[in-house]
Order: sequence, then C-alpha cells, then structure tokens
Amino acid sequence: MIARRKIHPDEQSRESRIYQAPLFIGTNLVLWKARIRTYLQLLGVDFWEIVEGGYQYPSSIPLDEVEKKNYDTNAKAINTLSGSLEESKFMKVMQLNTTKAIWDKIIQSYEGDIKVKSAKLQTFRIQYETLVMNGDESIAGYFLGYMRSLIQ
Repeated sequence: MIARRKIHPDEQSRESRIYQAPLFIGTNLVLWKARIRTYLQLLGVDFWEIVEGGYQYPSSIPLDEVEKKNYDTNAKAINTLSGSLEESKFMKVMQLNTTKAIWDKIIQSYEGDIKVKSAKLQTFRIQYETLVMNGDESIAGYFLGYMRSLIQ
C-alpha cells in the first residue's frame, strides 16, 4: 500500500499539494515505481533522465554551467526520491549520492535479483496452475482476489 503524507493547507500551495511525491513504505513497489516515475517526469525531463541515464558525481562542486545544472538536477531528484521513502527505507540509501544508485538500490532491494525473480515466477506459476473458484464465491470476488495476489 502506498501512503500519502498529510500536509497542513498552510504549509504548501494548492498546486504543490496536488503534485506530491508518493510515499514508499515497502509494499507495492510496482505501483510506487509508476507513480514516482510520473512525478519525476512532471518535475522535468531532466529529472527522469538523470535517474535512467545516471550521473557521474563530481569530486568538487562544478563550475561549468552545464555541470552545475546536472549537479542541481541530481540533488533535487535525490531530495525527491529520499522524501518519497519511509524512514527505514531511506536508511538503506542515505549514503548514496546519485539518483541512479538510489533507484537501483530500491529496485534491487524490493524487486530482487534474477534468483528472487525466478523463485517468485515459480510461485506464481504454481498459484496459477492451482487456481480454483469456490462455489460460494462470486466472479467479481474471485477476480479481485486473483488481482490482489498478482499485485503483491
């Protein structure tokens, strides 16, 4: 489940409340990924680009205008990603200094590597092969239960 932070109306303008980053609490990674990707794209093409393409973190604060812009974009994207993580999830990535590194760590931690994915796929295959609708269950109830198991 993705939780939303409650914000007092005096704290932010109406527009910024509408476009608030989703909070990841450790469950439903698929939904959070879609929402945070959309949110980063909303902030600007550079934000999602720096997550996908990566950023070489400089050894000192850049002086070149293009590098300054990339540095700022990376910092803002890190702030957005960090702010969208529950405290315990943030602790896993707080030492990282690029958005790509943070994104990859979250995905690996909660989606898993190839071995984890293979095990999940095998579990889903078994669940699919043993699907049976109970006699007292409605089609809508059966379908809803099936969809919930897929999302988890």
